[in-house]
Amino acid sequence: MGSCGQTRAGPERHPGSPGTRHSGALPASRSERKIGSTMKTGGRTRSLPMVATTRVPQLVPSRVCFTCDVCCRFPEADSFLRPYFTAEEIQRAVAAGVDPAHFPDPAGGQIRLVPNTTGTGYLCPAFDPVTSQCRIYEVRPLDCRLYPLAVMWNEDRSRIVLGWDTKCPFLREASRFEVRGSPSRALPQIGGGQGWGRVAPEIVAYAKQIVGLIEKDDYLDVYEKNPRLIGRFQDDVVILHELPKLTARLAGRRSSPLALHPLTLDDRSRFEQAFAFCETPLAAYAFASHFIWRELFAYSWTELDAHLCLFAENQDGIFMTLPPLPCSGGHEARGAGQGATADNVVSSLSPRASDLVPEAAALAAAFALMRERNQGSAVSRIENIPQEMAATIESMGYRLAPKHPDYLYQSAALAALAGDRYKSQRTACNRFERTCRHRYEPYKDEHREACLALYRRWVLQQETSGPASRDAVARHMLRDAESAHRVALTHWRELGLIGRVVWVEDEVRAYTVGFARSRSVFCVLLEVADREVPGLAQFIFRQFCREAVDGGYELVNTMDDSGLPSLARSKRAYHPIRLVPSYVVTEPR
Repeated sequence: MGSCGQTRAGPERHPGSPGTRHSGALPASRSERKIGSTMKTGGRTRSLPMVATTRVPQLVPSRVCFTCDVCCRFPEADSFLRPYFTAEEIQRAVAAGVDPAHFPDPAGGQIRLVPNTTGTGYLCPAFDPVTSQCRIYEVRPLDCRLYPLAVMWNEDRSRIVLGWDTKCPFLREASRFEVRGSPSRALPQIGGGQGWGRVAPEIVAYAKQIVGLIEKDDYLDVYEKNPRLIGRFQDDVVILHELPKLTARLAGRRSSPLALHPLTLDDRSRFEQAFAFCETPLAAYAFASHFIWRELFAYSWTELDAHLCLFAENQDGIFMTLPPLPCSGGHEARGAGQGATADNVVSSLSPRASDLVPEAAALAAAFALMRERNQGSAVSRIENIPQEMAATIESMGYRLAPKHPDYLYQSAALAALAGDRYKSQRTACNRFERTCRHRYEPYKDEHREACLALYRRWVLQQETSGPASRDAVARHMLRDAESAHRVALTHWRELGLIGRVVWVEDEVRAYTVGFARSRSVFCVLLEVADREVPGLAQFIFRQFCREAVDGGYELVNTMDDSGLPSLARSKRAYHPIRLVPSYVVTEPR
């Protein structure tokens, strides 16, 4: 049971998965000399808005693009790699035959994807999966013309850079070997990036050519008008060049030079000191609950009005995963409890609202920062607001919407599985113990690869015969969650996690990971059990709960159900004593 392999609803898209923009690398035509052209519709020539920009040359051969099974395909309907269209590009795409309904915001934004009727996932509506060609190639947006190069912020969001996306098979192979006979050479990274240490000279020269184009006034104007064309930092995009003119142009739009610091393992103590004063059983009030998703979101933090603020960012924009947290604990603690630590703060289910609610100035500053960075995007929000904060924040004029609640249980009941209401779980445990030679032991680094292999096998089981076989959303979440499991299993010590594995015969067939949310609440963060072994899932969950009882934890939190009916049923079958409410806060319209 537990979290059924997931911690919370996964984000829009994960690096390294299918779902990248199509370069459409056909021979450049004269119509590309300007982003803007005339289109023939119904036998008449229709003039379209013009944006005078120099054409973008292409590097990737068309023969490669036609055989690629990555570009223009996306695992999720709201993937953050959906192509961005400016207002002018939307008009040209519509004139070329794209349904206007695929553009939610005619002023500019990401295109709405369509289900892939011949396979899994989603497609750009302009993409023809039969021919692997773009139906609007001559008027495709700048976002697609640049790919596989990417314009993005660097890790601390202080500079805009140009990089190449390692998800592109052509660039990946070219950099490992050569491009058209040219030997690759070492290239140092600028401002971070993944360690692809050799980049082919032809790619380097091509990137310099693109830098020269982007740094011209016509392109600078396009980016200034459409700042969401600039992506967030991604670890799997190798940085090749800085874009100083574009950085200066965009930096001039900011009202303040406030920097966001990338979230690292070294920040754990900073956040746990703040969490110690947040007397809520919600699993989101733990460092690990956020850090394990670092491959899917760009996490960062800053201090605003003496409050610690945690942000997450994707291509759609930036939002807060927690409310602003008083840097020294609650409002009362700031005046009287300077010596308080996690060890001397006892959590309960009824926290004092005065110790939790951020001050109005901090909330206002946080939303101002998000408005500024998001440039009109509706993504600005604050997640994981406890019920104890809700009324006060709502009284400040903000809007609240419920999230999926966390499931909270009496640990002793889960450890004993006594009585008729736990009969099926108890029977499953007994069957496993009776029929399988097994051992239950602490997780170690040496178990990592076996656990990750088990995760991938478990996902296939879920997709073929489990609940995910009938639920596309569940399938996407399972794929998203793999990186979270990998981070947790790799950095479990640094994150303060506790792990257990179950061996059946000579093979790891189940694992689980959790953490202490407080002195009274233990959280089950991850759980995976081979579906081919009857009773194994019930067994490992019961054993973990028994350890929670032995550790003095009165309550077990198995997190939320991500809105998945099958996961909700399995969690309710263990009879929670409370569904812990949580809310999302947005500004009034």
